[in-house]
Amino acid sequence: MRTLALLALCLGFAGAAQAGYTPTPNDWACTNKVGGSWTHGRAPSGCDASAFGPDSFVRGNYAGVVFSDAAASLVDERKRYMQAMYPVIRDASERYLKSRKPAVSARELEAFQRGTYATLRQETFWSHYRDAQLSAGQPYLLKMMRGDSGHGHGMMQVDDRYHFVELQQGKGWNMMQNFTYAMDIYFDAWEAAPAACLGGVTSPTGTAAQVDEYWRGRARSAWSAYNGGPTKVCRWQNTADPNASKDNGYRDNYDNRLWLTDVADTAKAAAIDVACLMDNGPQCPVPAGGSVEPGKLLQVGSAACALNGSTLECVDDVRDAACLAGRAAFDEAGGITPVYIAQTAGYARIDHNRHQLCRAQVPGLQSLGSAIATLKPLELRSAPDGMVLGQAAAASYQVLDFMVSGAQQQKRLYRIRADLGGTLTDGWIDAGDAASHAAIAVGAAPTGPGAIAYAGDWVKVVPNLNMRATPGGTLLVTIPAGSPVQVKEVFGTASANNLYYRIEYTHTDGVLRDGWIFAGNLYPVSTLANWVVPTTAPSAARPAHCPNGTRYDAHLRQCMSGSQTYGPFTAATVQACVDGGGGAVCTANRPTVVDGVALTLPIWSKALAAAATGNGDCPRGAARSMAHRFHCTETVMRNGAAETDVYGPFGTALVNACLARSGNAAWCRTNRWPAATFLALQP
Repeated sequence: MRTLALLALCLGFAGAAQAGYTPTPNDWACTNKVGGSWTHGRAPSGCDASAFGPDSFVRGNYAGVVFSDAAASLVDERKRYMQAMYPVIRDASERYLKSRKPAVSARELEAFQRGTYATLRQETFWSHYRDAQLSAGQPYLLKMMRGDSGHGHGMMQVDDRYHFVELQQGKGWNMMQNFTYAMDIYFDAWEAAPAACLGGVTSPTGTAAQVDEYWRGRARSAWSAYNGGPTKVCRWQNTADPNASKDNGYRDNYDNRLWLTDVADTAKAAAIDVACLMDNGPQCPVPAGGSVEPGKLLQVGSAACALNGSTLECVDDVRDAACLAGRAAFDEAGGITPVYIAQTAGYARIDHNRHQLCRAQVPGLQSLGSAIATLKPLELRSAPDGMVLGQAAAASYQVLDFMVSGAQQQKRLYRIRADLGGTLTDGWIDAGDAASHAAIAVGAAPTGPGAIAYAGDWVKVVPNLNMRATPGGTLLVTIPAGSPVQVKEVFGTASANNLYYRIEYTHTDGVLRDGWIFAGNLYPVSTLANWVVPTTAPSAARPAHCPNGTRYDAHLRQCMSGSQTYGPFTAATVQACVDGGGGAVCTANRPTVVDGVALTLPIWSKALAAAATGNGDCPRGAARSMAHRFHCTETVMRNGAAETDVYGPFGTALVNACLARSGNAAWCRTNRWPAATFLALQP
């Protein structure tokens, strides 16, 4: 059993917040995990199928191809299961190949199906759905096959790190969709196998033995690429390759047809509607009572969605459903309605990053990794509604996770690390609702080290670590293990709280780069120590440059003193200030000093700046730009022409490079640069 190691789909962070590689933690979205055995239908392990779709759909559409651990004889159940599964895969593989190659020969079809059967046995022993119990005496629940520390989904082991969006769409949970999606990869490799991979038999001609060997080589090449990636299509010919044992295992499955040991009748008809389930046709049964309608909160797989016109607005975990209310109205009192993914096929879909969505929709919500000050002692609970662990004193804490409860109430819950009787304990505090939060917990300056690095902290990379242009995006350079780097910004994605750090780094080629490194997941368990660890500062470099007597606030993205906030501000923020009655202060520049150099900047009260700037991931009127290293940018009209500005943070190395390039321009020491200058400094 191995997951697909395939080229990932590249999706931008804007809106969808996905990338080619999604660093999901082990056992992501895996509940009530059970073991198994290396036999047909029971390959270890399985997790609740309901995390990705309603059990009623599986029961209604896949009756007969669910392995039952409750059977009196697992040997008899295995034979029953395989007798039901074989015609399903037989018909599905034939239908798939004929749809891709209508004129396919009978001989190629037979070889392709044989290669498919061998793939299924090599990956999961034909295992997909199973009724199993967590422990003796517990109920039997519907499980879905999960392998490779939970990253592999379904009988074809589609990897959630490389196919996150597709798995959210049901291509792991829905067995025929899992099969079809994986067949696209296997078929591409089947077609691409070069003559050099085929052991000297380069065409399906000659003796019967030569024809057999040709198709055998095609199947082995296709599986090597399926398992190892497109560049590994000839891997099976290299007996010294570290994966030779896997390739030999596939060979043995192919040669000996080991799946047939539990199949008595290869001509038996399939008992499920293979064509409908492969196509997600409207004639397939759907869960009773579920329908896609405006005003409903929907559960689509593991995601929560609401209909906004003809578009589904979604977030990847139902716990963040309240944050959708600002995007699409729904009736909270009606609960959540599970619907089958096929029912949503006619709708456009936006998958939001919870960290951007919730912050934008909930005024005053603090972001992951930021510091808060609690204004009174608060109960620390084991879970958002869990048991009380103790009292967390009024103090400064770091936000390790957040949750919003109630679309209208907007109760904010923060996970923090507090000292309870001398023991640092992680737990949840209730930080108030829309009406009360400002009197309970507010944004604050960090007062000590955090579990997550703060802006300005130095960390040492643990393995050789890729630096990318955007979180999870285009590779820039590889940073050698043990290198110290300064964190300028923290960005989170998905419900697993995947962390990315913005850094500046000068590589061995002498080139300065601004980009991102992956720093680990926080949940279900923290993996931060596997990626970066705190280290001593090797220099006095700063993550952002601010006027004397102020600090850079990474959450609000501004320089601040105890009572004031310093610009530059976006054009939309300035307009909001004017519209809010701020008067002349909104457009005035006042003298200040940065790095000993006299400058003029707008300086507003904190309250005025907070109201005008908004609580988005970027200041009002600005948005993350993939073309500008994922900085916030805005486009404004100046002198009749459109110009793009890039907002910081800009660290010491980048500021110095800007000063050198621009002739010591004063704006290099501010938090807003012309995009042309910023891009000119990016290799």
